[in-house]
Amino acid sequence: MHPYASPLFGTLEGLPSLFIQVGDNETLLDDSVRFAKKAKEAGVDVQLEVWPDMFHCFPLMAPMFKEADEAMERACRFIRSNFK
Repeated sequence: MHPYASPLFGTLEGLPSLFIQVGDNETLLDDSVRFAKKAKEAGVDVQLEVWPDMFHCFPLMAPMFKEADEAMERACRFIRSNFK
């Protein structure tokens, strides 16, 4: 498969720090975990968060429920700490 179609097939060396949030009910959970592992193996700083009982794009549901609020807050914290 072409790396433009799936980052799992691309070269990950040299990427900046990655922050991945995925729900354990997410269709792409396995791909997200594999991508994080591959990035770590390529020397990339990766933070992977697997959220229980969450679904695809759940942080976009903030402020509808507390998990989405917390996920958004954690993502913002990551961005602030990596863009100084």
